[in-house]
Amino acid sequence: MKLLLYCSKAKPYLYPHFNNLYFTKNKDFGNVKLNGKIVAECDFEVEEIEYSLIVADNKPYHYYEPQNTFVDKFYEKSCLNHQQVEEYLGYKNGYAIHIKNLHIFDKPRDLDFYSSNYFYFKGVEKAPQNMMKVWEDRENPFVLISIKPEWLCKILNGEKTIEVRKKVLKEMIKWNH
Repeated sequence: MKLLLYCSKAKPYLYPHFNNLYFTKNKDFGNVKLNGKIVAECDFEVEEIEYSLIVADNKPYHYYEPQNTFVDKFYEKSCLNHQQVEEYLGYKNGYAIHIKNLHIFDKPRDLDFYSSNYFYFKGVEKAPQNMMKVWEDRENPFVLISIKPEWLCKILNGEKTIEVRKKVLKEMIKWNH
């Protein structure tokens, strides 16, 4: 099972860098923007992020603990700090999607991309708000995930290897066990 990374149409716009390995928010690198395109695929693992509340010295302390990742590494690999995770998850459990074996496409693909040896997603007319299951020619399942440009830029540059989500597809958890 693979994860397909879709760059949402939100601003800022992302453009490929001249060496096709890194991406930037700078418009000086050409007129091929990555927004609205599938730009990469990867393997993934999912783990639950458990929310906890403790009270010490009559003060509540909220914290998030991934099951298998050291907490300090979790924040580093997700490019988020404690406050950002807290604001996003809202004192609830969430999920860490570990991105592995990232493959950036030489040419970004449209949602309706088709060739005899690659993806064709029948019935996918627009990108999901979060993620959705799609199939290559009804055979191989993929998860198509929408990611904001600024976070996708960090993933493609290798700065971010954990994507934090409030929800994931139930199948994603099963595939990892």
